[in-house]
Amino acid sequence: MGQVMISSKITVDLFPAEGRQWATVVVDGMDDPTVVLAEAMKALAMEMLRRHTPGVAEGIPLDLGSLQEAIDTVSSPQPMAVSNLLELTEELARDPETVEAMFESKPPVTPSVRQEALERVKNWQAGGKQGDLRGLDLSGQDLQGIDLAGADLSGSNLERTDLTNANLSGAKLIEAILSQATIDGANLSGVDLCRAILIEAALSQTNLEKANLEDANLVESTLNEANLRQANLRRTVLSQTILIGADFSEASLIETNLGEANLTKSNLTQTDLTQAFLYEATLRHANLTQANLQHSNFSRANLAHANLTGADLSYADFSLANLTDADMTGTILLDTDFDGAIMPRPPKSE
Repeated sequence: MGQVMISSKITVDLFPAEGRQWATVVVDGMDDPTVVLAEAMKALAMEMLRRHTPGVAEGIPLDLGSLQEAIDTVSSPQPMAVSNLLELTEELARDPETVEAMFESKPPVTPSVRQEALERVKNWQAGGKQGDLRGLDLSGQDLQGIDLAGADLSGSNLERTDLTNANLSGAKLIEAILSQATIDGANLSGVDLCRAILIEAALSQTNLEKANLEDANLVESTLNEANLRQANLRRTVLSQTILIGADFSEASLIETNLGEANLTKSNLTQTDLTQAFLYEATLRHANLTQANLQHSNFSRANLAHANLTGADLSYADFSLANLTDADMTGTILLDTDFDGAIMPRPPKSE
């Protein structure tokens, strides 16, 4: 028997659109996607059980057992059936000692540990920027106006933390949790928020210029008048976000999910929205001058009074969109779908 080890990442994004629940699944790695998905299903079943286990901390690695493959077997893998997943859950439920052993490796965070983490962060600047700030639990703490420019807070928990007017320019917050955090007016220029979770976060008037938000999740967050110039928002989830007056000029929003987002009066000049999803988004009075909208989905979006001068709409879907009084001077319309859309009135002839 040969030992088979898997080292891959699965990203699942859930978002609502058209009154239905949608999901995108991306498998990143060199392993066979079918094997990876089968193991992920097993992990999800075990995680569902963990959620019903009182007193167990989150984020604990799950022991999925060894992966065995006979040398002479065929290369095509067989995924685990749903019935097997249910049997796995039932078997673990009958064996509480197994469940306890699975999750005993990481004790819950105590108040003293949280206080130590807070003091370490507050003294980081005065201490010559020394000390490891990664993976800290800073949830719910008051860090208004703190200067953590250039700090590495990757993997840290800042859920519900108050970072109003904080300086985090150039900081690393890779895979950090900032859901329901208050970050209004903060300086996050050049910050790395790759794969970070910022669900329902408050980021109005925040400076995110040249920030990296690739694969980050900002569902239902508020970014009114935020500065996102030249930011990387590739595959970022911004569904149902409020982005009134936000500046996305020259930013990359390739494959970004902006379904049902409010982008009223936002600046998207020279923005790359290739394959972006803006179903039922609101872009009234938005500026999309010279933006790249190729293969994007603006179905049912409201673009009344929007400026699309010189924008590239090739192969884009604008079906049932509202383009009342939109300026489409010089737009590229190669195979663009306007089925059922409300088109702007033609200019009056002199």
